[in-house]
Amino acid sequence: MNKRCFSRVLAIATVLTSFAPSLPAEGASAVEPSQQAEYTQTLNGRWAFRYFAGHETGSAERFFDPGFDPTGWKSITVPSNWELEGFARPRYALELEDGTGLYRRSISVPSRWLAGGRRVFLRFEGVAMGFEAWVNGAKAGTSTSSAYNPHAFDVTGALKPGADNVIAVKVTTRPLGYEFDVNDDWSLSGIFRDVTLFSVPANHLTNLTTGTKLAADGTAEFSVVVTANQLDRKIRGKLLAPDGGTVSEFDLSPGDVHGRHGALVKIPNPQLWTAETPSLYRLQVTLSQNGKPLQTAEARIGLREISIKDAVLLLNGRPIKLRGVNHHDLSPVNGRAITVEEMRRDLKLMKQANINFVRTSHYPPNQRFIELCDEMGFYVMDEVSIGKGEEHLNNPKYRDNILARVEPTITRDKNHPSVIIWSIGNENPVTDVELEAARLAKELDPTRPICIPKIGSYFEKNYESIPDYVDIYAPHYPVNTTLKRFARKLERPLILTEYAHALGLATDRIQDQWEILQSVPAFAGGAIWHFHDQGILRKAHKPVDRSRPTPYVWTDADHYYDTSGDKGADGIVYSDRTPQSDYWQVRKVYAPVQIKERILSVKPGDRQVSLTIENRHDFRSLEGMKLAWSLRRNSEEIQSGEAHPSAKARTTETAEISVSIPADASGDVLALELRCLDETGARIIERSIPLDLKGATRSRWTSKLPTGETKLVENDSELLVDHPDWKLTVNRSDGNLQIRNAAGRTVVSGIHPHAGRTLTMAETLDAKRAGTWRDASALKPVSCEVKATRGGETVRIEVAGTYPRPGTQAPKDHVDRSDDPLFAGQDKSVAKENEGETIIGGYQMEIAPNGTIHIRYDYAPRNPTGRFAEAGLAVALPAEATEFRWIGQGPYAGFPGKDRLNEFGIFHLTRDDLRFQGNRRETELALLTTPDGAGVALTCEPADVAVERHGSTTLLSHNAVISGLGNKGVSPETRIGAAKTRHIAGRFTLVPVGDDWPASLVRWFGQPAAATEVFRPFFHSYDQ
Repeated sequence: MNKRCFSRVLAIATVLTSFAPSLPAEGASAVEPSQQAEYTQTLNGRWAFRYFAGHETGSAERFFDPGFDPTGWKSITVPSNWELEGFARPRYALELEDGTGLYRRSISVPSRWLAGGRRVFLRFEGVAMGFEAWVNGAKAGTSTSSAYNPHAFDVTGALKPGADNVIAVKVTTRPLGYEFDVNDDWSLSGIFRDVTLFSVPANHLTNLTTGTKLAADGTAEFSVVVTANQLDRKIRGKLLAPDGGTVSEFDLSPGDVHGRHGALVKIPNPQLWTAETPSLYRLQVTLSQNGKPLQTAEARIGLREISIKDAVLLLNGRPIKLRGVNHHDLSPVNGRAITVEEMRRDLKLMKQANINFVRTSHYPPNQRFIELCDEMGFYVMDEVSIGKGEEHLNNPKYRDNILARVEPTITRDKNHPSVIIWSIGNENPVTDVELEAARLAKELDPTRPICIPKIGSYFEKNYESIPDYVDIYAPHYPVNTTLKRFARKLERPLILTEYAHALGLATDRIQDQWEILQSVPAFAGGAIWHFHDQGILRKAHKPVDRSRPTPYVWTDADHYYDTSGDKGADGIVYSDRTPQSDYWQVRKVYAPVQIKERILSVKPGDRQVSLTIENRHDFRSLEGMKLAWSLRRNSEEIQSGEAHPSAKARTTETAEISVSIPADASGDVLALELRCLDETGARIIERSIPLDLKGATRSRWTSKLPTGETKLVENDSELLVDHPDWKLTVNRSDGNLQIRNAAGRTVVSGIHPHAGRTLTMAETLDAKRAGTWRDASALKPVSCEVKATRGGETVRIEVAGTYPRPGTQAPKDHVDRSDDPLFAGQDKSVAKENEGETIIGGYQMEIAPNGTIHIRYDYAPRNPTGRFAEAGLAVALPAEATEFRWIGQGPYAGFPGKDRLNEFGIFHLTRDDLRFQGNRRETELALLTTPDGAGVALTCEPADVAVERHGSTTLLSHNAVISGLGNKGVSPETRIGAAKTRHIAGRFTLVPVGDDWPASLVRWFGQPAAATEVFRPFFHSYDQ
């Protein structure tokens, strides 16, 4: 290779000549021997261990001496965290305490490892936080940078052939710069990644760097630069295609005095790597001397090129959208020592949720995680660990520690095709040392863009101070108006490296925000915080009380996933990776195939329905996929088929489906269910689209109910409506209503206005600042007026009153119902700032001879402050009314900003189901009954209808107003200001039912029975 060609190679590929700044001067780095297992030994396993709470180790000070007697020491697994092995209490983030762990083990070294001048290296993939290592009493090296960077030491001179080589490691928790490694997660200590001993020949490879440049003619220029520790050695390369065939065999020519050898391979018709098509080639590089192979290194590589043009992030010359999450290396059982099986499980879950992008918050992950991303197809933002510790960023004493984190991150991961962006730190202010670290990353690897993530408010005020060599803007948690403003004024690609913070089921904002990200070319995408709850499995001091709220998820009465209160309860899956409702929301929003229609109008007979299918893939067409459809009538399939879309990437097409609508279906629930599946059968998205049949009579089902004589009886204390199937009473003093069936069993225990719900964790954090009306129970009156009239066969009842805001002082003459389960949990404290806030108004019932109760309600807030989470009229039923059925959107709770997870259909959940609680959107009929069918049916124009567990009652509420959930620290996009709410008004029909349901209900829901499928993954959890 001539000098000009070699210069081109160096221009394409990053050249790093040292492994990490923390290596001892006498120890050179080495590339591990990929195909020589006899020269590699894992040191994972059981080590002798002793823990000290603090820095003093007393008589164990010289524990590293070969003759030291560790009798009485316990043992520990490597890799692991000593807190999860029971040696210390786990601490979250900066709460980390001083501690010291001493590790010892003996190993055997084959004599051939040291023969002929071979060198032996001891490599630690990750140790938290600082450590010193000894071999046979001789100091091998010291860690002076991140716990998440690898460290390798040349220990040849300290080893001896045979057994009884003693490896000793001292780990401390709070070395200089430890704060940079404890960002928003558990601060767990110890040797938590692999430890390896390996031997290489005297002449060996010290670096391997690859690169790809795409040519206009469709070919790829693949560059390889290898560094050897001695000059003029024979190095030969071999590139194998994804199918195993040989693409090219080539010599690497020496190019400079640093031992670098290079080659440039032109590849026609390359199989380019993308997350959609993760094609991996295999590169083998062999170092030889005198015709004898000395060492072979191997790497799986992807041919791909990252670039930016006109503020758009490009992969292989095409724009990409990053549908992402943030991810920590954390397992509830294994802590930071996450296993390959756990990593693969996480990535499979992500893949199934249509996620294609992972930000490795807030440090380089386990290397195997990156390898799996290469293999499975994920884009990765690899983060240099400079989180927290803002107080040190202007302290010169920390400069070297900060910069020492950059080079090993890039060195380790630079050949991985999945790594497309380097991230420098997290939410730090712009400082000289941060910019120096960013500049160093850019110099080390000019082939990838870099970013420096910032808090949103800080970014908006300071983005102009971010220099041009920082390629990508990375603000956090903007609201939609701010994001739209960014679209107008920012001139670089933008990635929301954190957005839609999922604390406690709070992925509000993602569905609307993603549509903005999708539509603006310069917006490359974003990463939700966070993929999984950051919980570790703990044993409680006493059993949990299931009757009380909990901030945790409990596997049984004694064990829970500790998320340090609400600090780590921020995933879209729980700590054990059970998907949350947030997961399903993300899956729908991120789906790269979207079907636009929300409702279809049809007529009886053979019809063609048109579906608009959008292909949001960046590279692949829909060829090979299928759209399986099913025409459902009252949940039963009556017709099915397949369509075969073919839209090219980033285009839209129309699919025509032939359906036969039954002539007698006007009273039925009709829906077209759709499933888009790829070539492997994996589902990308499901949709259920309601079919609107002109002239449908479903909403008039109550008109077919049999009539009976309804009597009205009044006295001074109450009024009574006597129907053949039930009796309704209203207490004149407080308006409390009860309905009992013919057997005297309570069916309804109250109808009252309500102006609150059980808040999510994110809402709770925001509640005090926002003044949220937070009580989920029905409001109790301080004054009440009850009237009854009769008009023909119809009985009319009016209940009106004044209802103070919960938590405020009630007048002395109010009716005390504090012992009533319906009002259980109301805050009895006096909130002085909320005194005088009331809701005034009432509801009217028209009771028809057929037993239907038509209800209109209208309440007006007076002097209100703060915000309504939701408000309307609540019907209270005993807790034994466990079965919730409805026609509308489901099966999960839905709110403004969080309703894309649901589809139209007929649903049935029981009270013990984790999915039970919450609001259902576009509900037209809801049933809340006992398993044998006793309860009520609520029918209305499509509306928000909620169910809520509340002590010994269950509330079934018609919501007139409802807000979004918001995110942690950010108010919802849809906010219901109490002062701006003039009326809380609505209408619905209530029908008490027994075990002999009307024919229409049986037609839609089947016969009364308990739900047979109950999703109950936990003993107790924070979202119940």
